[in-house]
Amino acid sequence: MVGVITGWDILANPFATIQAFGWQVFFKAVAPWNKRAFLTVLEDAGLLAATAAKMPAALDRCIGLELRAKRIYTALARAFDDHPQVGPFFRDLASQEQQHADLLRVCQAATVRGGWEANLFSPWEEYLSRLERQMDAAEAAMGQIGSVEDALRLVLEIESSEINQVFEAAFAATGAAFIKRLKPFRQAVELHIAHILWRLPELAPSLMAATRELRARFPQVPS
Repeated sequence: MVGVITGWDILANPFATIQAFGWQVFFKAVAPWNKRAFLTVLEDAGLLAATAAKMPAALDRCIGLELRAKRIYTALARAFDDHPQVGPFFRDLASQEQQHADLLRVCQAATVRGGWEANLFSPWEEYLSRLERQMDAAEAAMGQIGSVEDALRLVLEIESSEINQVFEAAFAATGAAFIKRLKPFRQAVELHIAHILWRLPELAPSLMAATRELRARFPQVPS
């Protein structure tokens, strides 16, 4: 199986997978001939359609935030396509944001059986509108970006917001043990921020102070 969730992830958590999605999904996900993403397996099983009418609105908005971040990073990748280091950096970020959106869609499917613990997400609910306004401002600022430093400063503004904490809160509020146990969910933010912190000093030494501030917000990310 391809994608951010691999067959090894499923094999390491068989009971959690079966409890969340059933035997059919489990066997299809671990089949050696399966070359599809786990999200596609869920879609084929009808689990994504099953959540459409009753998905938590907050979870849907979280997916929207991740996809907006992806669009911003994709646009920046195109804008700096001729830069040998910056263009690929933004493409990597865009890919990671798509992965985050896909993980949240798996959460949607998991709510069919595992439920949605709204009380765990409610402390973060008020941040959604603020983050959506911030994405509005970030998209509006795209036309004013004139340098690599400007573009990377926008990355720091987005990633220093509460978007990653809200992302993790959505995982915590999804009742299925599957979401809490698999590495792709537990490590998504850490790997994303680690990649940014690793590349920024090389791409923009002038932003070291802002980079240190981002690191301070994520003490779990190794130096």
